[in-house]
Amino acid sequence: MNELVHLSRKYLSGTASEAEKSELLQWYNAYDEEELTAYLQADQDETEEALEARMLLRLQETNYIGGRQKIHFLRRRSVQVAASLLLVCAIGGGWLFTRNHPEKKLVAQSNLPTLILDDGSELTLDTAKKGILSRQGSTSIVQSLTKLSYRQQGNEVSATIHYNTLRTPKGGQFTLVLPDGTTVWLNAASSIRFPTAFTGHERNVSITGEAYFEVAAVASQPFTVTTGSTTVRVLGTRFNVKAYEDESQTATTLIQGAVLVNGQQLLPGEQAIVTGSSPVINKHADVATAIAWKNGLFSFKDADIATVMRELVRWYDVKVVYPEGIPEGTFSGDLSRSLSIGQLASLMETTRIHMRLSDEGRSIIVTSR
Repeated sequence: MNELVHLSRKYLSGTASEAEKSELLQWYNAYDEEELTAYLQADQDETEEALEARMLLRLQETNYIGGRQKIHFLRRRSVQVAASLLLVCAIGGGWLFTRNHPEKKLVAQSNLPTLILDDGSELTLDTAKKGILSRQGSTSIVQSLTKLSYRQQGNEVSATIHYNTLRTPKGGQFTLVLPDGTTVWLNAASSIRFPTAFTGHERNVSITGEAYFEVAAVASQPFTVTTGSTTVRVLGTRFNVKAYEDESQTATTLIQGAVLVNGQQLLPGEQAIVTGSSPVINKHADVATAIAWKNGLFSFKDADIATVMRELVRWYDVKVVYPEGIPEGTFSGDLSRSLSIGQLASLMETTRIHMRLSDEGRSIIVTSR
């Protein structure tokens, strides 16, 4: 099972080889729709290892006889669907597989990203637009679909530095290229404030919510990210900062390079958790889970129901109601963000958690079964 999940993650992140794509599709085509659902839910107490053994045996029976490939006709299905299917979630020990149906995801589509200029004026970023949106000093602001780039014109920097803020709505993400070439991926319900040109001895930005950074290396200008009580200082590196106001802590996860979090150094694969001022360092962080959102996934590891629901609220822009209190239990696994809220509710029905939509899909009622 771990290998299948690994393959699906690689495909959805764009790193799977052609051979791996073929393997993923071969596995998927070994099952028909009804058989797959019944097969995976046959025994909810089954261990992961036993489930994997059953699946591999079924694949072998379907595709091979005595080590030689059996020739048969397969329904043509896309690798994308196969990858979405393989995003496995485990709730209370029960394994579920989800299919990527054409049902639309319930998101407030009218809430587009907003760029707030230095003078307070706001530009709504229609994701179908391309071209120059504005000029501030010697910097041009250029949009290309879901990416915004700040381009310095010539070598002269304006004496007046303008500050802009990019804000994403619930259910939306956006990419920003800063004047120094640093790329920032902004998660849903997040914001970043930054100058239109970096001058002086430092490059300073501040964020709310969650953002993934690939910082351009400029040795003479350290890069600093500030959020609440956390300050991350780098030269050139890749890292993720999660600092939503409704979370009790700020988490900084380092993927590459080195950073200082409130003065303490992180190495690749480590995570700093800040609840007050002094960070607690996790030297064996789950990096894949920390940056899963950037690759189009929800990813949880022993997360309680309240944590899971906070993620869903940010993405689907819904309200959550617990009429009987928050149910107990933990959730581990991956889900595609392309699933609709209705599909997620249906998945929960096969677990110990009951999730019902109300108010025309704008609210989720969550109870224990």
